[in-house]
Amino acid sequence: MKQQEEITYKEILARKYHDYYSDDNYALFDVQKLYYPYFKVTCNCIYREKNKISPIEEAFLKAIECGIKEYASLQHFLALDKEVFEEIAGKIHVENLFIEQPTLVLTEAGKKLLEHGSKLSSVPAERFVILDGITGEACNINMMDDRKNDTSKEKNNLRIQIPYPKNETLNQVINHKALQTILFETLKSENAPEREIYEIKEIGERPYKFHKQLYALFFKNSENPKKVLVIKDGEVDALLTDKLSELESTGKNLFDFSKENEKDHKEQEKEPTIYEYAEVWNLVNGQQLGTYEHPKFFEYLFKYSKKEIIVISPWIKWEVVGNKQKDIENALKRGVKIRFSYGMGKADDLDKESKDFFLKMQQNYKNLLHFATNSHSDHSKVIICDRDWMITTSFNWTSFKGDINREKRGERGSFINDKNAINTVLKEYVK
Repeated sequence: MKQQEEITYKEILARKYHDYYSDDNYALFDVQKLYYPYFKVTCNCIYREKNKISPIEEAFLKAIECGIKEYASLQHFLALDKEVFEEIAGKIHVENLFIEQPTLVLTEAGKKLLEHGSKLSSVPAERFVILDGITGEACNINMMDDRKNDTSKEKNNLRIQIPYPKNETLNQVINHKALQTILFETLKSENAPEREIYEIKEIGERPYKFHKQLYALFFKNSENPKKVLVIKDGEVDALLTDKLSELESTGKNLFDFSKENEKDHKEQEKEPTIYEYAEVWNLVNGQQLGTYEHPKFFEYLFKYSKKEIIVISPWIKWEVVGNKQKDIENALKRGVKIRFSYGMGKADDLDKESKDFFLKMQQNYKNLLHFATNSHSDHSKVIICDRDWMITTSFNWTSFKGDINREKRGERGSFINDKNAINTVLKEYVK
């Protein structure tokens, strides 16, 4: 069910954004779910805090400022026990707030402290900074790890581009700044009026790496480098799109796909572009299709169907089936039921290679793939996708590839999404 939902969401995004770069003659060829990396970096810091002086300390210093120059007179003026007076005097003297010359005189530090009513002290503290794992920039983001909640086997990532944050990398430069400088400036921007950072001593515990989910749409143009469009929470994230596009242009290897997705991605990047996600949903009932428009719908059938595929064609040849065997098996992996109906009453209507492949798929995917010859000669050519739409045509789906570079011939078909018409065909072919 999870995979089914994901495919549907990819389709939704692709239908919505497939023409995003059409003005520059770019066409959509792939949609991938990706996880963007972040680091939570814990810093052991020293802060300078302003602490208000106590009323008795303030009275002590003000008395000196007002002209009391001797200890005995000061003790009498403050009306303190000898032990308490000596403790306060000793503490303030150690902090270099007054001196004896030989009479009592405030130091510059004492004068400033009295003026501001507070003094600075050094305080250790633990703070954290979140770093973008691609750009190294500090950011403010929810630290819930989206990747942990993904139970699918394929978890595509964006590759980390910055040095792994640890003490050994504090002096490494990221975008013209040392990592330590980035951390310090971030924490400095959070200074409070009574508290400011003085020093980052070291990075504490191992940085916590987490990921946020996004989608990337890949576009290609035969004459220009490919483009990427980043979708976050269903909308275009222009800032991330610009960042990733800029990094891609410098030759950075950003996208870390699973082995299966990497292979599919490269194949789609090389294949002629088809508007497999969008065009089906833009057609109207009865719309006419020319010869060389047919193959993209046959490709859509196996790549993006969700529940059921029905193919009706007089002949089944390995020249076509062999070229689609991976797409057929991928549809079966998604749990899609596939039915081939064929036959003009001759033994070679289904060739041996195709039959062997079908038997293998039946063995590997129980009760999902069915193929059967018709009880009478049938020259019909129909495909039905999820009982949502069908194409009736003169085009031989499983014996003619429809390659314009190999063979020129005329075929004509009709796109139909009328449910009554579809059900009429189903009653005849699906018992």
